[in-house]
Amino acid sequence: MREKPDVRDFFVNTYPINPYPNPWDYVVDGYDLRSRSRRLWIKDEVYAELVKKLFDGSNCNTILDVGCGAGTLSILLADWFKVYSLDFSRSMLARLKTRTKELKKDVSALINADNQKIPFKSNSFDGTLCKFALWPVPNPQETIKEMIRVTRPNGRIIIIEVDRTNGYELNLRSKFVYRIYKVVKRLTSGRSSDHTKDEAWKIIMETTKNHPKINLKFTREVLEGCDCEITVVDTSIKTKINGFVSKFCGGSCGGHNYFLICAEKRGRR
Repeated sequence: MREKPDVRDFFVNTYPINPYPNPWDYVVDGYDLRSRSRRLWIKDEVYAELVKKLFDGSNCNTILDVGCGAGTLSILLADWFKVYSLDFSRSMLARLKTRTKELKKDVSALINADNQKIPFKSNSFDGTLCKFALWPVPNPQETIKEMIRVTRPNGRIIIIEVDRTNGYELNLRSKFVYRIYKVVKRLTSGRSSDHTKDEAWKIIMETTKNHPKINLKFTREVLEGCDCEITVVDTSIKTKINGFVSKFCGGSCGGHNYFLICAEKRGRR
């Protein structure tokens, strides 16, 4: 009888050569707007309000959510904008589609594509958004350039990312809370399910370890090098979006800081 293939071998053989399946398909729950555990750590509504305020200042109607994941921001922003959602993982987009139906939200289109090669014509959108989707790609500068290309002149580009300038180290309280959290999750969701997710994250971290270390300086230089004017820089957003558990861990929980940068594409309409 043939032995069942190891989960790790499966991921190595299929990612990133084939677009489906890939490790991101197995970590969808952590990006789900309706995930109860997610709400303990993150306030997605705060992210949405910050982004909405910035897009409102540029007569924005249509936006492209680049690397949208399971659509936490796409769904919330659909109350104010015509949203197009792009992601490399089909399972993420499937979860987004499910949630839009349940919540009766109108997300205009779901696009399965590589964010380094956005399949839209130049100047297609009033604004583009990318939240935590630069670090997983080998050429993040290409993603930023593509975002700029598909944004109309005078439109806005908003990027929210983890600043990896410094090393990552959780404080002691965070380590303690996270271990308890992992035990509770394992007991409530099932050992096999958590094992698969852990293996998926191992592959994600392994395949991205040599990618450029995204930081504010790098992102700013790419935007300005593409003739964009920086209008807003916010390095305090991590404290603003913290949920109950994150606050209990001491605010920033140690580790990397987050940044938000907004730029305006120069030029005429």
